[in-house]
Amino acid sequence: MREHIKMGFILLIYCAVAGFSLGLVYTITKDRIAITELGKKFEAIERVLKDENGRYIVPIETVKSTVAKAKDGSQVIFEDRNGKVYSPVYQFESDMGNVYVLSGSAIGYGGAVSVVASFVKKPEGFMLFSISVTDFSQETPGLGAKIQEEEIQKRFYPMEPSSLENGVRVDKDANMTGATVEEAKAKGVAKVSDVMTGATITPRAVANAINAMLSYLKSGVK
Repeated sequence: MREHIKMGFILLIYCAVAGFSLGLVYTITKDRIAITELGKKFEAIERVLKDENGRYIVPIETVKSTVAKAKDGSQVIFEDRNGKVYSPVYQFESDMGNVYVLSGSAIGYGGAVSVVASFVKKPEGFMLFSISVTDFSQETPGLGAKIQEEEIQKRFYPMEPSSLENGVRVDKDANMTGATVEEAKAKGVAKVSDVMTGATITPRAVANAINAMLSYLKSGVK
């Protein structure tokens, strides 16, 4: 009996030490993890605020200060059948009009596909200015994971308000596989079937995430 008690006491000490060690490691690393995640998020925000010539449509110092002041978020603030939108939502002033930067996600082949997108408010509605796919880690290598390529992401933007009346679709869903990239964009369609053969689910998830963000903006709750 004494041996059992002794063994139990030793195991208790081991568990306590292990728990303390894990807690200490988490405390040390959580700030570094948060800084890394903020850095990745800022890179995506910075990317979607550049025009086709690489010029910022919002002064970079304004972007930095706005992001730094924003409350720590990543909470779901909107959800519909397409996907989810997360806080915070950033608003900037530019020569093009008010610019909104949002993050959202939708379900892809293996899990959630995350997207950061910028929209410009025009008198006739919202224009999709740019996107950056930030998480596609569960998509199939060589197929859905090709969504990481910048040239493929450019198939989704820019799209004018008139193109977005029915949201964003991929060319297979819109029966526009024979259209050019620009013809497709004019109809709110991303032509991806020629560059992502056999991988419709992942680009559809990107389109769905964009549509969720667009619905959020159109709802007037910002």
